[in-house]
Amino acid sequence: MHPSLFTTLRPPAEQLALVVREGLKGNHLLFADSDLASIAGDEEPVDRAVARELASAVLTLARMRSTDDARLHIAALSAPCRAQLARLYVTFLGRCAQAQGHAS
Repeated sequence: MHPSLFTTLRPPAEQLALVVREGLKGNHLLFADSDLASIAGDEEPVDRAVARELASAVLTLARMRSTDDARLHIAALSAPCRAQLARLYVTFLGRCAQAQGHAS
């Protein structure tokens, strides 16, 4: 993958579009493989502290302008928060794929 995908500063909407476009291709720019693997299986209830951390993380990520910064921010989250964020990301990608007619 080209290094500028990670380091180029973009407006947040362009950054989100890049993450989704690459994610639909199977290139998950923001998550370690272990974070994506951690969401396999049944979904467990989220406790209040993780929900607060997740809400804060999403708001922070929405303002980030580089993939590097976003990836570092995600890596610094607690493991339960990363798992929930990865679950949201994969669900969102699935809905994007459905909307584009790539999945049923």
